[in-house]
Amino acid sequence: MQSRIWKQASVKLIPSAIFIIGGALIASHYSKLAHRTLHSRLISLGGDLIFILFALIFLHILTRVIRRIITGERLGQGRAASLQFILRLIGYLVIFLATLNFLNVPLGKLLLGGAVLGVILGVAAQQALANFFASIILIISHPFSVGDQVVITAGALGGQHKGIIKDIGLTHTKIKEEDGDYILLPNAAILSGAAIRKIKRVVKKDESTPASK
Repeated sequence: MQSRIWKQASVKLIPSAIFIIGGALIASHYSKLAHRTLHSRLISLGGDLIFILFALIFLHILTRVIRRIITGERLGQGRAASLQFILRLIGYLVIFLATLNFLNVPLGKLLLGGAVLGVILGVAAQQALANFFASIILIISHPFSVGDQVVITAGALGGQHKGIIKDIGLTHTKIKEEDGDYILLPNAAILSGAAIRKIKRVVKKDESTPASK
């Protein structure tokens, strides 16, 4: 299954990678000429546009394939969406910095200004960021999966919660409790002070979370 998905994606990934390399070489070469004419500037700009366009195409195809594969492994739509979102953020940052380098923009001052802005935004959105980074750690450490029946105990969560993990999102984990009610638990609270006990895995087709478009 995975090999077939990668084979289908490689039809688009390989040509995109060739255009990315070509655009990067053109932009890098013509942006570093000692005497730049209007002609060389236009060629360099064309290389930048080719690099950006096909880098974005490559990134979106690659992350979509990764999401399909990990969703197929029953890691859940929320966890798959979280990983896709994180990979795309990293990809956008790499593309942005590479483009600035081709345009001969000094990255030192830009990174310094970005760091100051990041600190300000981090303080303003501390709780949201805590839940977001907790979701990343939950993806990596994998203490439970969608379909696991668990008991989560923590004072910060209001006591004990027993039920089936239905989804793991960017900020919250969704649990179907024994009485049939659904509850959303903050990922930061689960990670920081919760005792997690897995009982068994329960996955039913009629209860699985529908795939998001």
